[in-house]
Amino acid sequence: MNYTTPMFTVPQGTIMWQGGNGGGPKMPPGMYTVKVSMGSWSQTQTFHLGADPRYQPTMTDAEGMAQLKMAQEVGAWCKELYDNLARIRTAKQQAKDIADKTPAMAAAAKTLTDKLLAIEGDMTQLQGQAGQDSLNFPGRFDNQITALYSSIANLERKAGTAVTERYTDLKPQYDQMAERWSSALAQGVGAFNAAATRAGATTIVIK
Repeated sequence: MNYTTPMFTVPQGTIMWQGGNGGGPKMPPGMYTVKVSMGSWSQTQTFHLGADPRYQPTMTDAEGMAQLKMAQEVGAWCKELYDNLARIRTAKQQAKDIADKTPAMAAAAKTLTDKLLAIEGDMTQLQGQAGQDSLNFPGRFDNQITALYSSIANLERKAGTAVTERYTDLKPQYDQMAERWSSALAQGVGAFNAAATRAGATTIVIK
């Protein structure tokens, strides 16, 4: 039993080694209510969803809820990374289009593109083109956090120390990465737009 809403979507063409997808995490053990309806008739029944009894010691309801919250947090990291990766790529394309129309903006476009490429290449692998390319071009930060998400979201039992320690290692790295892409977008696009305004060119719009 999994949540049906995906946590995130990996962009098409992304090359990773054993990276995960954004499918919803497993439902934790706990109390639930099911409702059956037909026409004007309906009935509800409360039941307890238990953990897989094959794994001992059995995961408690509290442990399951804590694990769900961890999966949701890491899934949110993945979504934020890919949302901002899309913003970076949009900014690069807009800068190119503006420079093509206004040659005076070529230098500013290159400065912005170089700035954004520096963080983009740390967020995701830019050199791979096919699945086996990951052997030569290792995954970047997105590969690490999507793999962590899969290792938490799909567990039938309480996460082991390997998973929890990996979460502890990656959390400060995510915070640093998020600060980098936020700064690159805000400062880089801001400087480009200021130059574009002086040149009488259109500006970059990031949504």
